Amino acid sequence: MAELPDDLLEEILCRVPATSLRRLRSTCKLWNRLFNDRKFTRKHFHKAPKEALLLLFKKLGFYSMSFDLHRSPPAKIIGELNLIVPHRSLDQFWVSQFCHSYDGLLLCVCVNKTENIMLVVWNPCTGQTKWIKPIDHCKRGYKYALGSYKDNKSGNKSYKILSRRDHYTEFEIYEINSNSWRVLDITMDCNLLSFGNVSLKGKTYWIARDEKETQLGIFLISFDYTTERFERLCLPYQYPRYWKMSLSLVREEKLSLLLQRDHTLRTEIWVTNKIGDETKVVSWIKISAMDLNPQLVTWKGLNFLVDGEKKVLVCTPCSIKGQNKVYLAGEDNEVKEEVVGVMVSPFLLNYVPSLTQIQQGND
Repeated sequence: MAELPDDLLEEILCRVPATSLRRLRSTCKLWNRLFNDRKFTRKHFHKAPKEALLLLFKKLGFYSMSFDLHRSPPAKIIGELNLIVPHRSLDQFWVSQFCHSYDGLLLCVCVNKTENIMLVVWNPCTGQTKWIKPIDHCKRGYKYALGSYKDNKSGNKSYKILSRRDHYTEFEIYEINSNSWRVLDITMDCNLLSFGNVSLKGKTYWIARDEKETQLGIFLISFDYTTERFERLCLPYQYPRYWKMSLSLVREEKLSLLLQRDHTLRTEIWVTNKIGDETKVVSWIKISAMDLNPQLVTWKGLNFLVDGEKKVLVCTPCSIKGQNKVYLAGEDNEVKEEVVGVMVSPFLLNYVPSLTQIQQGND
């Protein structure tokens, strides 16, 4: 390997999956420098095979889990990803919410008993973090989103954090490049519903409702981190109210949507066309419909994932017996219940590891 030309070595390594490559950075100083090179990490992101990890949320990190409907048991914990807290003063913090960008970075909101908050942008694959102090008046009750854009000065990808208070339409935005918060000069004409958000290709998506024109029903809304503007998008069909709604991602390429109408257990799973930088129109196709367990109907923010083989995974909060359950459904739409042997929160994440670097800004 030492005799290979540098450009050939780079071509080989940029095709190695991120989870395997991270174990090789201590091979030699040359390789370590290569992994810290932005040009290489961008090339690796586009050329390396994507390995999706299924993550279950816990207090300061995640459990990774595999599932196979033909195996017994179908769900299995295979590892952990833990957030390393660098300061003693943060020892009593826990992660209260999280969101992620499509290129391997997570934004975690850490809070303590007195409701003090710290934000951290984290790459679980490399362990790199950037801790951020929110705006002084930010307490619990604020929601956050993380997204990317192309910086015109450097030509590199950079990141912004969008912050809003529940039930308010005022937004603040944080630029990692400048380490600064500012109020976003924008007026919202709808309400974002508190069912979480997903980020994909430089945009974040929410489910929203127009309170003034109720006949418009429920729709999607996206925020573009380059233009800093919102845009409305249609759902598969117009309906004034749903009993259950949830957004997710399919392998960092498509949006997926769970819809359940009032007074029925029938739940539909929809997936969009592949979304890219040039996508102008979002179209939907229904890939599954099933009757969920009645116990799930009581939980508004039902979390779900769809994999490439159209398997659906649904996670619920702890039962009254202290058990954590996941629900798995295959193409036959038969729902299987499985008890997970660890204490986790009812949040799932389809995470694709990457070597994406976090800008530290002008610290």
